[in-house]
Amino acid sequence: MFFWGRVAPQTPEEELTPSAKPGYIRNFRNLNLRISEGNSFSGYERNPFFINLEGKGFANVSGLLGSDFDDDGRAVATADWDHDGDLDLWITNRTSPRIRLLRNNHPQHDESVAIRLIGNGTTTNRDAIGARVTISPESHPEHRQIRTVRAGEGFLTQSSSWVHFGLGGSEKKLRVQVEWPGGETETLNGLDAGKRYLINQSKGAREIQVNVPAVDDIPVPQIDETGQEEGLWLVNRIPFPKLVYTGKEGSLKSTREFIGKPVLVNLWAAWCEDCLQELSEFAENQEKILDLGATILALNADGLTTDGQEAATLDGWSELSRLGFGLDSGKARPENLGKMEILIEFLTSRRKPLSIPTSFLIDSKGELAAIYQGVVSCRQIVSDLALLKAPSQEQIPRLSPRQGKWFENPLTEDNTTRLGDYATLFARNGFPAEAEYLLRLVNPPGKVANSQELYNQAKIATAQGKIGEAKKLYQEALRINPEYGQALTGLGALFLMEKRFDLAQPLFEKALAVDPNHATALINLAMIDQARGRQESALEKLNRVVKMNPDYGAARLNLGSLYASMGEFPAAVVQLEKAILLNPKQPAARLTLAAVYADMKQWEKSRILYLSVAKSNPQIYQSFLGLGAVYEGEGRYLDAVTAYQKVITMRGGSARAYTGVARSFLALGQEKEA
Repeated sequence: MFFWGRVAPQTPEEELTPSAKPGYIRNFRNLNLRISEGNSFSGYERNPFFINLEGKGFANVSGLLGSDFDDDGRAVATADWDHDGDLDLWITNRTSPRIRLLRNNHPQHDESVAIRLIGNGTTTNRDAIGARVTISPESHPEHRQIRTVRAGEGFLTQSSSWVHFGLGGSEKKLRVQVEWPGGETETLNGLDAGKRYLINQSKGAREIQVNVPAVDDIPVPQIDETGQEEGLWLVNRIPFPKLVYTGKEGSLKSTREFIGKPVLVNLWAAWCEDCLQELSEFAENQEKILDLGATILALNADGLTTDGQEAATLDGWSELSRLGFGLDSGKARPENLGKMEILIEFLTSRRKPLSIPTSFLIDSKGELAAIYQGVVSCRQIVSDLALLKAPSQEQIPRLSPRQGKWFENPLTEDNTTRLGDYATLFARNGFPAEAEYLLRLVNPPGKVANSQELYNQAKIATAQGKIGEAKKLYQEALRINPEYGQALTGLGALFLMEKRFDLAQPLFEKALAVDPNHATALINLAMIDQARGRQESALEKLNRVVKMNPDYGAARLNLGSLYASMGEFPAAVVQLEKAILLNPKQPAARLTLAAVYADMKQWEKSRILYLSVAKSNPQIYQSFLGLGAVYEGEGRYLDAVTAYQKVITMRGGSARAYTGVARSFLALGQEKEA
């Protein structure tokens, strides 16, 4: 009992975002996605700093020196920044802080020598890059140190052109030999420790005196944490999703009813002490909120689990009454939490469960102005409501707690593409009506859509079950851009769902012709191969995808299902377990693995998986159908009858369920019921 046939054709947005562009561009986009999700290039590995143990190896002393930052480091440059005879370090990072200066304050200033080389400009370049400098005490010429003048020290980094030698204080008179890149060798004797020398090729050494002006250090600007502004402010605003909630009288209401005045949507729960304190402050200042022409919608989340399912309902109305809260209020519905999470994911590239309390400030146009995750003060809300009336240019400083200059004016960003991506995210997560509303804003009637916009519309039409319309939109997108990989695989997936392999296969093959590593196309071609009985070919394609994208859960699911259909159960278990780890909430992998365990007669493991799906996704009848088979295998025939009857109730009749009921009754000796 396998679910290969129920593994849906892979569309471009599922888990991975491949495109039928050259592999470099595709990989670069995936790299940017990982960066935006907060992943680290260095894996948060601390910076090491090694000390030479005089030929006995090296010791990491970064912790002792205070240089063991867990930054995403890029490069280190050395320079005697304060001219005190020792090297200071400049460290550059990918993320904040972008640069660090580590001052080396060695107590002795005469235990080093610094040399700057200048080539003659004919046989040697003027910067003397490539020159090799050897220095040794005159009394012990065998104790040598060697340095080579280099132009770079790492990613976009160059150290000081002064060549620095640490001496340890043992010798005062030095011998210096310079091997110039042109082949000449120059030797100078009698140089003093603790000095700086300029050596011009063939002209000897000249001591350089450094006069360090007496200036005070520039104070580091401090941020006043007590008065720091709260929340994430937006100047390029996006529409707040339509939340349908239950009013106190039991009728359904919508947040779109507030368009025309600002509203703060506050998500709270009666068990949350911070929420109650926050609402208490709102209640004390509600007249001030009303005077600003705004209101607050207190949206109660009691009775909703973290995955949006309804649980035991608590009464939040009495708490609002006790607190004296007299503004708008309502009871959140399960889908409200999902929409809020999608909104935050779109803005931050991170999909996390909502924290409670969370508040959203919406302007009079119904567009999101700010998000406050955690408790927000009424002082901040009043300040932000006043800011809503200011020109957009005056709102820009609110975007960051620090002063500075913007590399690009955030007001110049084109919102058209962003809204299309925003709409696609809602469509992909099961909210096609919201996606359609957003696309109407992007493409009002009469506007000629481009291929990207047509693709977004096709995705939404697919989510709404309008397959014919979706095909036309994909085809129009491909007419404009014949090599648009996402449209190729999207249209191919529709044909594949209809088992029209002759039409689907050329589309996937075209996507592969543009990008040979196109994961979505490979998975769907593997499904066609498997349907035609070419299992080895399907296996080769899926293994190729997994090798390229080890964290692609859909590929693991399809590969596990294929192994199961071939009777290779241990290999199937490995892939399906990995698919579950990558996407624990996705039921298909758990259902398929449960079926594999059932065929292996590992009834307990199978039963646990089926029960987990039945609990988290009670609308999926396959879990009860599988449970019936497991209970039969365990000899629990009454439980099997119950499970099969559940399927019959859900499906309005099922041949497999009726057969299972009959078998179970016969096993119980109840031939009449069978």
